[in-house]
Amino acid sequence: MTREEELRLIEGFRAGDTGAFDALVEDFRAKAYSLAYRWTQNREDALDVCQDAFVRLYRALPNWSVRASVFTWLYRVIINRAIDMKRKRIRRKTVSSDAARRYGDEEHAMPEPAASGLVNPERLASSGELDGRIREAVMRLPPKQQQVFVLRHFEDLPLKEIAAIQQTSLGAVKATLFQAVRKLRGMLADYWTTRSTEE
Repeated sequence: MTREEELRLIEGFRAGDTGAFDALVEDFRAKAYSLAYRWTQNREDALDVCQDAFVRLYRALPNWSVRASVFTWLYRVIINRAIDMKRKRIRRKTVSSDAARRYGDEEHAMPEPAASGLVNPERLASSGELDGRIREAVMRLPPKQQQVFVLRHFEDLPLKEIAAIQQTSLGAVKATLFQAVRKLRGMLADYWTTRSTEE
């Protein structure tokens, strides 16, 4: 959808054409779900995030004065909502884990992560788990770095669009992406070191 088509649909919706909103939803539905799922790693949570994002869009359009595209606005809402959801889940798990340890409930206590956080590289290579391992490492990045890396390498967005989503400069996005890649290399150092010595 071009920017001109998008603006026409917004104006149509503001004039009372509810079908215009349906057209916007249909155009962005797949991308919205893909992004939400990457952040939540759960189908139901991703659907909840998307529903919330489109409800917010519906409420925002009558007084739409956002200079960014609907696409950019939606991505920002989805990412923020998914991050909030993930933080709440982490807090709940932490409380549950602390309570289980406090009362000696070993069966329901959360398992402690391995010291290295890495699995055997040969197992990764032979069982096809590398992709999952990389995604796991991405989810351990700081929020800003997660956002930039996911939007650039998973969603294939141009850096200028990412800068608009994060409401920051192009230079800041480039610096954040560089930091994210460097940190990921550190997280996966054991894997890459083993692979390089084998080749």
